[in-house]
Amino acid sequence: MTEARHALMVGHMLRLVTRFLGLLLLAGGFIALIVDGTRSIAGGTLLVTSLRSGLSDSFPALYRSLETSVQAKSASLWDPVATTLLLLPVSVALGGLGAFLIVFSHRREASNRYWRR
Repeated sequence: MTEARHALMVGHMLRLVTRFLGLLLLAGGFIALIVDGTRSIAGGTLLVTSLRSGLSDSFPALYRSLETSVQAKSASLWDPVATTLLLLPVSVALGGLGAFLIVFSHRREASNRYWRR
């Protein structure tokens, strides 16, 4: 197998893994949207799960270690930047990241067209 063919196969595999991960994240975003919608209908008011509450409820040790490690690197990075990002709804964060990965994984077609005037 030549090096060029091997590099092409690796590129295809990475695109496949990226697209699959994007689809999983997009599905997770839809599931989070359905859960928030169900909670909102049952509660009679709009209830949205933020990334902070989702992480701290699901993975409390991971959330604490993430907070301490980011604050150890830079305290100003945690307070205005990370706390603002953690206010995003889980459905928006997962869906947006999944959509980005899906769009990023598409192969660009070569522009071999010559236009006449």
